Amino acid sequence: MKNLIIDWMLPKTIAARMASALFTGILVAQLLGTLLWIEQLKSSERNRLVDVSQSMGSRIGQTVEFFGKLPDQYRHIVLDQLRDMGGTRFFVSINDKYINLDEIVETEFSLLVRKKIKESMFAQTGVIPGMQIQFVDFDNLKILSGDNLMVDLPPKWKRFALLEPGDSSPIAVVQLPIGKEWMYLAAVIPKGEVMLGIEWLTTERIISLTVVSIIVLLVTLIFVRWIIMPFKLLANQADLLGKGRKLRQLPEHGSKEMKTTIKAFNAMARRIQKFISEREQSYASISHDLKTPITRARLRVENLEDGEMKDNLIRDLDYLDTMVKGSLQVMTDGTIYENSKSIDLGDMLNVLTSKEKISGLPVILDIQDKLTIKGRPLAIERLFCNLINNALTYGKGVEISGERLEGEILIKIMDRGPGLSDAEKINVFEPYYRIEHNISKNHSGLGLSIARNIVNIHGGEIELKDRKGGGLTVEVYFPS
Repeated sequence: MKNLIIDWMLPKTIAARMASALFTGILVAQLLGTLLWIEQLKSSERNRLVDVSQSMGSRIGQTVEFFGKLPDQYRHIVLDQLRDMGGTRFFVSINDKYINLDEIVETEFSLLVRKKIKESMFAQTGVIPGMQIQFVDFDNLKILSGDNLMVDLPPKWKRFALLEPGDSSPIAVVQLPIGKEWMYLAAVIPKGEVMLGIEWLTTERIISLTVVSIIVLLVTLIFVRWIIMPFKLLANQADLLGKGRKLRQLPEHGSKEMKTTIKAFNAMARRIQKFISEREQSYASISHDLKTPITRARLRVENLEDGEMKDNLIRDLDYLDTMVKGSLQVMTDGTIYENSKSIDLGDMLNVLTSKEKISGLPVILDIQDKLTIKGRPLAIERLFCNLINNALTYGKGVEISGERLEGEILIKIMDRGPGLSDAEKINVFEPYYRIEHNISKNHSGLGLSIARNIVNIHGGEIELKDRKGGGLTVEVYFPS
């Protein structure tokens, strides 16, 4: 089954697709921008921590060298003097043993800081076997014997303490063997909370991204709607023009390109309507001019003596008369101007088939659903009269069914006649084409041509198909 594409639905489809693509694009752009911002922030933090680590490692290295050159008995004296100076950002002690510490969870930044501190220290002191660099929270920092927490020291011991960082910055603790003792150095890493791991894409940031995306989307949708609205009107008018309606001139609104398009469409509509009007006038003139001489010629032929010549002349005049009437029928049936109304196809076909049952031929109608279209009643009636008449003439019976499909209505007119070849299925829509190649008063070869013209005017389509078991099926599609 062939799905029909209705032009007036196009702007809605475009708007929906544009809105979906636009929202996706904005959201992806926001996410990519956020990821880029996060990477830039991480890169900035890396560079800062590298500088901090190198500076800290250099100072620790100098301290290690200083205490390493002191005699054992002077180290504690120097430490007491340093402690009497009060709390600093740098704490040093000489312990009897290595102090086990509860380290923070390792992250890429903690690994980077450890690496840079070690490199900076070893650049001054050389490699120190057994040296350990650890990172701990200030609240978990153990000092001296390892049984004391920095935060639990009494006030009189505060002079031994580091200044509290005031944030989540971890403490870098370096322990290394120095003689039979262990040297213990602790220092706050400035703004080192990033080492603990940061939730870069927080709930607040996600909400902010979403709000910004929605605002941008709404503004863009308003702009897109302003652009598309003239297209919707233009598509609707083009659909009406294709159905033979006489159109008003569209106002030239919108962008410069849209105004140019509407102007061209108005000019095209005027030319088409002028052409149709001139064609109707030409047909009317031809009809009027031909009827008189044909009638006069027929009267003169009637005065001739009976014979073969008289019979031939009468047949020729009948042929000319049928041609003229057929041409006028194409005009009246194909482009008739009548107001569009709501048409119940089931009721119309029921009336038409009731009339045909008088002929005594089998006529079956099967339409269960209510099938309604908007169209020209007289034209639709002529359409189905032609199709039903053809089925009864060539198939000696007709079966009609109707159903509602997705976005369209399908009416089938079926017979059990001889059917048509593939070539004939195409040719029968040509004006004056008849399989018998003869024109009669009842069948001039214009029925299917008129039928297709009426269906197309209503935005539909007509197809001829072989019927299973023999015969022909005429499928008529209307947009619902």
